[in-house]
Amino acid sequence: MSAAEVLIVGAGPVGLCLALALDQQGVRVRIIDKEPSFSGESKAVTLQPRTLEIFQTLGVADRLMKDGVVNRVMNMHVGRKRVTVLRYDRLESAFAFYLHLHQGQTERALVQVLADRGITVERSTALEGFHQDAAGVTARLARTGSAPEEVTVPYLVGCDGGHSRVRAVLDLAFSGARHDDNWIMTDVRIPNMSLARDERHGFILDRFPFVVLNLGNDYYRLIAARPPGSPLAGQVPTLEEFREIMTPLGLGHWRLEEPLWLTHYHPSQRLVSHYRVGRVFVAGDAAHVNTPIAAQGLNTGVLDAVNLAWKLRLAVRGKASTALLDSYHAERHAAAVTMFAQNDRLTTLVFGTNPLLRFLARKQLHLLNIPALNLKNVLGTSQLDLHYRHSPVVQPALDASGTRAARAAFAPGRAQPGDRAPHCVLHAERSTPLYEVLRATHHTLLILGGETPDPARMRAMAEHARAKHGEWLTSHFVFHGQVAPGFDGGGLGTTWRDVDGKAHRALGAKGAGCVLIRPDAYIAARFPLDASGSLDTYFNALLH
Repeated sequence: MSAAEVLIVGAGPVGLCLALALDQQGVRVRIIDKEPSFSGESKAVTLQPRTLEIFQTLGVADRLMKDGVVNRVMNMHVGRKRVTVLRYDRLESAFAFYLHLHQGQTERALVQVLADRGITVERSTALEGFHQDAAGVTARLARTGSAPEEVTVPYLVGCDGGHSRVRAVLDLAFSGARHDDNWIMTDVRIPNMSLARDERHGFILDRFPFVVLNLGNDYYRLIAARPPGSPLAGQVPTLEEFREIMTPLGLGHWRLEEPLWLTHYHPSQRLVSHYRVGRVFVAGDAAHVNTPIAAQGLNTGVLDAVNLAWKLRLAVRGKASTALLDSYHAERHAAAVTMFAQNDRLTTLVFGTNPLLRFLARKQLHLLNIPALNLKNVLGTSQLDLHYRHSPVVQPALDASGTRAARAAFAPGRAQPGDRAPHCVLHAERSTPLYEVLRATHHTLLILGGETPDPARMRAMAEHARAKHGEWLTSHFVFHGQVAPGFDGGGLGTTWRDVDGKAHRALGAKGAGCVLIRPDAYIAARFPLDASGSLDTYFNALLH
């Protein structure tokens, strides 16, 4: 077996996602985990729309959809009164819903995909320690029943959870706080469920929430929290404790049967000081742990993984600039800070003790009945509005002249460099969502013709892209309406029709122009059709 180029420590969803993304890009990986098998605990059960979009680019979304339960709305109550409905189904995404499935199902699906590609998780294998120098990272591995192993790799990534060994060896600060609230949770069978089974349900009670999530096959996740000072704090919850919470809500008639688990925990919110130290990186819970109030943990970790993967591909080829590797911390640390602030606002809404603030927070729920505010809320919690506009490696930071020219070709309000690639549909033999076109292996250059296309200029851009940057990107010609008569792309890229102009509008194009999309499905740059220098400036900043 060829020597690994990246050693991944931790085979939870984040480590598995990173391994898949790297393998698809031709990077040789080893992935180890100290546990002998899956934990058997369901842990995270919510996959958000942005995560599903990323899994689409990795080719595994359909597999997960077969196992999961689709939830298109969340009903929010204050006490027994429903005050608003959070509408995920109005999101501009092919995945306008939350998908519920046990974390173990997510892990098994990813493990099977890796196995199909010849990659096996090395279980019962722990990282004892490592050291690094300018040439690589030397790690000491301890495997149950075998002699210790020393392995040297160009790069190492710690995806090994909140008690990360990688983070400990790096001696990174992990600052934050542990909350006093004692959360309780069960996955339990409820054969006589009386609420809508394909919807999420949240109840804001006097001092804690009560949440109901459908897991399929008559099983539901019930989540609540004990107030500080509860005499039950620290004890494993019972089904009777959940019944006592449910009865005042008119749900006491539910039959709670055959629980898969009953657990409790004190949530924490902590963030690592640096995501990168030399040739070693941390991702997922090794970099951030957060309260479960908005189901962000696993989803944020997946975005860590795909952000890092394409940058590591360039690194192992000896092409990545220092600025590109540093951008992993710059982009993902800022994203975590944003997520934490959002969680703090939600915590105030649910747990706040100041009577005036509690009153105002609950009043804010009524404002979510205004469609625009409802959409803004769900865009935030679904991570669809997460952006890297201030990143050092997207176009505005790299190419001021190109940015000025781009303002004439593109509308300023949407699909800016650093934004998520928008959902839109392209047409050839069949209608194809953009996220089926994007792949986690290359940048995607969309060459937009506008309403009056100039095929020669479009081909010229594709020829320049192929000649200068063909190893790192694939080109696509997109014609507004019909393809220009007699157009031949000359093998430079796939030709698509934008039948009604919606794709041009979603990408912010006023006419002809180019949109470059990164392998992690964020816009890297956009520029006029003849501004090939902007494309060069972008890749020159990434490569050395």
